[in-house]
Amino acid sequence: MNARAPLVAAALALSAATASACVSQPVVALDHAEIRGGSFAGVTLVVMLRVNNKNAFDVQVRNVRGQASLGNRWLLPPIDYSPNVWLPAGQTTLVPAPIVIPIDMIPGIVNQTLGSASIAYHFKGTADVTAVRMLGIQRNDYPVDDGGTISRMALATAAASILPGLRIGL
Repeated sequence: MNARAPLVAAALALSAATASACVSQPVVALDHAEIRGGSFAGVTLVVMLRVNNKNAFDVQVRNVRGQASLGNRWLLPPIDYSPNVWLPAGQTTLVPAPIVIPIDMIPGIVNQTLGSASIAYHFKGTADVTAVRMLGIQRNDYPVDDGGTISRMALATAAASILPGLRIGL
């Protein structure tokens, strides 16, 4: 048996214990949302989460769960998205979370907001984060609860591109 094995094991155990004690909570916040086109299912709204990793090690965003609303009225289908992206230490990174605005909701949303350049949105959900690749320290349910606005014209244009006959007040 190697004489150094107990020292290496002790150092790893100490490192694991201190790493979990020194983990700084990454700050997860909503940065913005944008329309990214459409398909037969609807128009894709991408919610961009800003994750500020203040730690000296990488963190991974494993899952994003939540629900968005538009115009303080239309509740979009919930999402359970797994980006599984590692974020560099000491940096702020944008993590996209796509949400589909069902095509049958779009005429009501666009027509209800006629006369306005923007549509309010709100996203409420959580993100699951893993810290330290080697140790796999996990923290679930970082809360995200914020909103902003998206371009009404971008939504109407994306919808018109997939349903050309739709009258939506461009």
